[in-house]
Amino acid sequence: MNIPEIVIDGYNLLHKLFPSPEGSRLESLRQRMEALLLEYQRKRKCHMNIVYDGGGLRESSAGGTLSVIYTASSKSADTWIIDYVKSLNTNRKMVTIVSSDHEVCLYGKAYGAKILSSEEFAAVLENRKKTGAGGRPVTDRKYGTGFLDSGEVAAWKRLFEGD
Repeated sequence: MNIPEIVIDGYNLLHKLFPSPEGSRLESLRQRMEALLLEYQRKRKCHMNIVYDGGGLRESSAGGTLSVIYTASSKSADTWIIDYVKSLNTNRKMVTIVSSDHEVCLYGKAYGAKILSSEEFAAVLENRKKTGAGGRPVTDRKYGTGFLDSGEVAAWKRLFEGD
């Protein structure tokens, strides 16, 4: 059985979670973000790669199946993510790329990966919900993976039963 995989543009997501990070706190912000990712991962049962621009390729594990990758100084996280998705062949449809970088998203879509913006994923990690008319939660996803809550079921019943 294939396990879904999420590939995260590390600093892109970090800046969405913590909009004005200070250089001296960068390591602590990475640790806070990785703790949020581990919590999400435990609930979703998926593999995660978080890719940071770095000075020399280093791979470390933050626990579980969260792989932390620092790219070589000659390669950006964006390039690493694009190359990684290209290399997956038939497993691309099991991968979701989290990035707000336009080029990464275009390449990811072209190679068959799912795309989620860093803003959307940050909202998920922080349990923020967008609201629409009447304060109802709004989601941008086309198809959900979970069950409908009682409010959503009631709304669909009203729609189809002509309440």
